[in-house]
Amino acid sequence: MTKVVGPRDARNRELADLWRWFAQNQFRGYSPIYQRIAEAVADDDELLDLVRAAPPAAHLPLVLLAAAHFLLLQGYQHPLAEVYAGRYHADPAPLFLDLCQRRRDDMAALLATRHTQTNECGRSAVLGPALTWLASSFDRPLALVDAGASAGLNLVCDRYHLDYGERGATGPAQSTVKIDCRVVGGDPPIAAMLPPLVARMGVDRSPVDLTNPDDARWLLACVWPDTGRLGRTEAAIRLAQQDLPVVVAGDVNEALPAVLRALPAGAVAVVVTTWAFAYLSIEQRGGFLRLLEAESHHRTVAWLSAEGIGTVSPLADAVARTVVPQHDHTDANVLGAVIFEGGEYRPHLLGFVHQHGSWIDWRATGADSSSR
Repeated sequence: MTKVVGPRDARNRELADLWRWFAQNQFRGYSPIYQRIAEAVADDDELLDLVRAAPPAAHLPLVLLAAAHFLLLQGYQHPLAEVYAGRYHADPAPLFLDLCQRRRDDMAALLATRHTQTNECGRSAVLGPALTWLASSFDRPLALVDAGASAGLNLVCDRYHLDYGERGATGPAQSTVKIDCRVVGGDPPIAAMLPPLVARMGVDRSPVDLTNPDDARWLLACVWPDTGRLGRTEAAIRLAQQDLPVVVAGDVNEALPAVLRALPAGAVAVVVTTWAFAYLSIEQRGGFLRLLEAESHHRTVAWLSAEGIGTVSPLADAVARTVVPQHDHTDANVLGAVIFEGGEYRPHLLGFVHQHGSWIDWRATGADSSSR
């Protein structure tokens, strides 16, 4: 690969800016390996040409990063694998560029057929207190629906051990999936066990088939290698493979009505989006809200969302009245609940969280007593 030495294509400039944004806003202070790689890719026109030739969905930096990681997980022998494993402390940037050059055709094939499939089980650590808060708001059972479920790893959040340090822990201590989450603010409701779930179903446009080794490997490849999450994701995949979560294939707004109708009568439908709502267009987001409003004429619907600031419009006013925190140089994301009943909704800002569940800053002050 060669660095840019003269005027570059305007489309490459746009891609370069995107890679630099990821380096500074997603990876800095959290994934130094990916920060260094992203900075190098932004300066390499030959590699940006490879990305630009792929379908638009693959222009997101995480897809190229996952493609290289996939080849290493598949067994390709390269020094970058040792860097990812923490056993070799060389500069990852030239090694990444070298891998992409040596396996250019394979990288192009992956970019043409794969897209981001982040199914981060660590997000269960921020969903846990939110589900406990919801359970205290209702005298009815909860039914969980994950919109944008990927492989459905967060549908089995009650099977994980969620450790909040001195604040306590939730879930079975003997679980093979252990997730650490720092409480950096507030007093989140941390119960010994998550509330019982009378049903659990997911919806995803392209569900990950955990019985397919390549699909499971791609899910692992989407994990950033130096963030301590690879082992727990492997454990979560093995746990899910023992009792595969039900994930319906289809567009969220098209498939969700039938999924909601299939839930047990009398249960509160808890629809979860974790960094999936942002992938919907503005029109689709409006349709999602109208869908939940319509369903709330038949049952109570609680929308639990963990998304970037400004993504969930019903929470915008509450966020605007709040000082948004920053921890470990990473941007805060918004954890919220929107309760739909009788065609109307009530938004609740629950807190701010890290996108992979590393920390939680709780802001809610009690149950939504009007929902009882």
